[in-house]
Amino acid sequence: MLCPCCREELIIVEVHGVEVDLCIGGDGLWFDHDELDQLFLRAGVPQELAGLEDRLARLPQTSGAKRRCPRCRARLVHVSLAGAAEGPVLDSCPRGHGLWFDPGELEALADQGFSADVDSLDHVRQFLQQFLHPNDTAS
Repeated sequence: MLCPCCREELIIVEVHGVEVDLCIGGDGLWFDHDELDQLFLRAGVPQELAGLEDRLARLPQTSGAKRRCPRCRARLVHVSLAGAAEGPVLDSCPRGHGLWFDPGELEALADQGFSADVDSLDHVRQFLQQFLHPNDTAS
């Protein structure tokens, strides 16, 4: 699969049973459908709080980036957490194949999606630190 940004080959990274496709150039992460929920459930988020992917709403498309789905090559559409005034604008496959996260967007989505549940947000932050920066020894 090719990175939607740099069009280089993505590599598969597996952490705690969750597979994510990573751009080695640092452009971002691709989550296939339901892998985002798997990530949050493995981070200890209660089942009823998972499902962030289902709470994403499509935004009006603006001119600009012409990113393509790594699975089907369809043009990605912009989505964000429904009802949120601010937050990350993500790229989503219109056919439901997955989501593309630019650097920092995954953490921002977790902060926004779990801000009402401090315990879950803390678990997600700790897991993301381990997931995204496994060689970091600083806490």
